[in-house]
Order: sequence, then structure tokens, then C-alpha cells
Amino acid sequence: MMLDEFFDYKNKLMEIFCTNENIVKLVTDSSAASVPAYDLRYTQYYPYEFVPETVHDGLTFICFDVDITKVYNKTFYRPTIYIWIFTHKSKLRLPEGGARLDKLAAEINEELNGSRFFGLGTLELQMVERFVPVLDYQGRVLVYEAKDVNRYAPSKQPVPSNRKN
Repeated sequence: MMLDEFFDYKNKLMEIFCTNENIVKLVTDSSAASVPAYDLRYTQYYPYEFVPETVHDGLTFICFDVDITKVYNKTFYRPTIYIWIFTHKSKLRLPEGGARLDKLAAEINEELNGSRFFGLGTLELQMVERFVPVLDYQGRVLVYEAKDVNRYAPSKQPVPSNRKN
């Protein structure tokens, strides 16, 4: 198992979130936000599950992580991508109507669902649920699955001496 997905998938997700104008505007709550917004890395975008301890200003966050949830056989396994979006209750309502979390989930899903950048074939949405990460924050978790190659090349381990070459 190569497990490069832990690194590669997260870098690709970070790139998508920093360069998508609609996502950046929803996260920053600013129509004048500049894109790409690499300054959001590790301030409002985290490539791991993150919950702020103390937030003095109401902010919106996107966190994401990758697990291998099933190994089918020597050839394939299933990477599962979790994306947590959450915002302070003061930021829930959008000026034009609707909820920030719903719009943000829709924008993220538009970028990811069916994407061919993750695994073999297409990335597929599996679930969207609500969650409450900390007091005064509401959130959603989006779960996507792909299928990927378990082994790309022969093992680098030496052939045991008791085997025929």
C-alpha cells in the first residue's frame, strides 16, 4: 500500500479550496476576497480535523482528512475523504438568503463529486450530515469515496532465499 493519498489528496483539496472563488468568498465572508487565497491555509483551512479552542471573531472553517476505509484485495482499496465545514452562528445566514453551510456544501460538492483527480474513476459523494464542533458553531460533514490502486509496482522487499527466482 503506497498511502501517498494522505499527502496528495490533501494537497489537491487545499489547492481547490484556495483557488475556487465562490468557496473563498463564502469562507471569508467577503465579496472582495482575492483568489488564490493561500493565506487561508492553517488559519481557516486545515488538512486535518481541527476545532478552534477560542475564537473571538465569528469565522468559517474547512477541515479535511483522508482514511483508507476498506482494502478490497492486493490490487484496490477505498480512500474516504472527510470534509468538515463549520461556521459561527453569527455567519450562518447569507445576506441574499439561505444558509452559509448549505451554500458552501453545494460549492464543495460541485468541485468534488464526480472529480477524476482522486483515485481511479470518479470521486463519489456518500453522505452529508450535520455536526456541532464547539459551542456557538454549526457544521456539516461531507464524505466522499474513491477506489485506488493498492500496489503500483513490485515490492522493494528482497525475494526470500527459499523461493525460486
